[in-house]
Amino acid sequence: MMSSGEKKAVAIIALVAIVVVAVVGSAVGVLVATAHSDDEDGAYLHLAVGDQLHTVEPVRWCDVFLTECTPPPNQPQRETPHVPVPTGTSVLLSVPSVIASGPWSLTALYATPKGLYEDSRILQSGTTFTVKLESEPDRVLVGITVIVPSAVVNADGTIDTARGALAVQTAPVGFAVPAI
Repeated sequence: MMSSGEKKAVAIIALVAIVVVAVVGSAVGVLVATAHSDDEDGAYLHLAVGDQLHTVEPVRWCDVFLTECTPPPNQPQRETPHVPVPTGTSVLLSVPSVIASGPWSLTALYATPKGLYEDSRILQSGTTFTVKLESEPDRVLVGITVIVPSAVVNADGTIDTARGALAVQTAPVGFAVPAI
């Protein structure tokens, strides 16, 4: 048999445990809802260069039917940020599910001894969230562009209108693209 003091202690411990579970459960629920909301509404690029992580916002982003855009089509797009990638290093480019859930295109622009070279590829829905890009002395990474198509279909059945564009200049500090 437990004494009344022991019963009170067990009751207090049980109450504290219930409160802790409720608080932790609520916090997890809020974090999951926030993360899910960000995935649906927030387009961005994450660039890992060395030990630094950079977040790049779109230069322009629209809803899938192009009815709401930031900034609006009648205003200039946002300025393209600069995240230097030193020659001889790599960058890990990651996209959120709002981009990777559909097809998206990636273009890496390189400065080579023969001039500028574009390495373009289409990534299929849900297959790629992270891509590693190298910047080498004979192939210096100077820019990255990600294009996400819209759901707007042209009269001829093609889809060539971008829902959004995310771009970043990656030339190393002090690097000048050689004139050829």
